[in-house]
Amino acid sequence: MKRAIDFNTAVGLVLRAGVIVSFTIVGVGSAMMFAEGQTGYSSLGSAEQLYQMHDRFLLGFAPLVSGVLSAKPYAIIDLGLLILLATPVARVFVSFFLFLGERRYSFVLITLGVLSLLLFSMFVVGPLVSG
Repeated sequence: MKRAIDFNTAVGLVLRAGVIVSFTIVGVGSAMMFAEGQTGYSSLGSAEQLYQMHDRFLLGFAPLVSGVLSAKPYAIIDLGLLILLATPVARVFVSFFLFLGERRYSFVLITLGVLSLLLFSMFVVGPLVSG
């Protein structure tokens, strides 16, 4: 029985694409920071000085989007890191549909459980711990 999409190929493509896109975005943000000599958030300049001034980094989706739209180097680097962190979650998401397409329902349930735990830890536990 020939599969329409090879499981390992599909998962490999997701992981490879996530790392390449992330690396590219972080590289662009780093080059911008190097060229401008500042993070884009402070006239003080360096990321270390920004951290010391605010005693924390800017957190949240809204500041990230605002910073990326304003072409702030630090926000662009953060976007690349966010994509890198989301890559394994995307792998589990793709695996769910591949297992579903193969009608391997025990793996579908296991993958759904893993995906649920990942999303729960990111969107429920994460904000509780950091807030």
